[in-house]
Amino acid sequence: MAACLVLSLVLLLTWNARPIQHPSAPDGVTALHFETRHGEQLTRRLADNSVVHLNTGSAVTIRYGKTERLVMLTAGQADFEVAHELQRAFRVIAGSAEVVDIGTRFDVRLEHDSTVVTVVEGRVAVGSSSVSEKPGTSPSQSPARRVVQLNANQQVRVTDPEGPATPVAVDAQRTTAWLHRQIAFDHETLERVAAEYNRYASKPIEIATPALRNLKISGVFATDDPEAFIAFLRSLKGVRVEVTETLIRVW
Repeated sequence: MAACLVLSLVLLLTWNARPIQHPSAPDGVTALHFETRHGEQLTRRLADNSVVHLNTGSAVTIRYGKTERLVMLTAGQADFEVAHELQRAFRVIAGSAEVVDIGTRFDVRLEHDSTVVTVVEGRVAVGSSSVSEKPGTSPSQSPARRVVQLNANQQVRVTDPEGPATPVAVDAQRTTAWLHRQIAFDHETLERVAAEYNRYASKPIEIATPALRNLKISGVFATDDPEAFIAFLRSLKGVRVEVTETLIRVW
């Protein structure tokens, strides 16, 4: 009986000592995943010296192969500072949009029904994502994808199946104010400003009076200074603010 006990113990130790097998990525491909929670931001320098900045509630998966650098933005918003590599294009797929770049800086934001691409420096090509095509669709059945070129301080919205709209001129620094933990607006509705602020706030804003939703306001607001933003709201004529344990009520 003692001999059997010793043999069983040896077999158990031998089994537990075996190396655990992990699935490996294809040869030459490195995969990374980064994400942020509500109110968080993250900056990472990649192996090729490109830099990715993640805004609140965002997620990316990055795969570097021998022929391309592929980024999948699956939630939120990201800003990319791309290091120039002639042999490997930098490609971002986000919702219905696909962005191809060689060396520049641009911002990609996923919204509930579209993807917004803004160029800060350089130039990118923006089209519909091939990932959004229906399974089983052959190249001959797929409609020709429209591709637009964006320069600095231009922005385009991409929807599925319409593809990219006509690019518009924007202030890219205002669009990317979130990199400095700020949100910036120029004659925007209070409803839109509140929705943007709620992306970061621990206490969301609730507009109780419908007429106030279309109130136009301008300014630059810190996303991590709720007291200053509440003071600004209280300074508006005809606006009252109540702060509870769970929300900021405006009426």
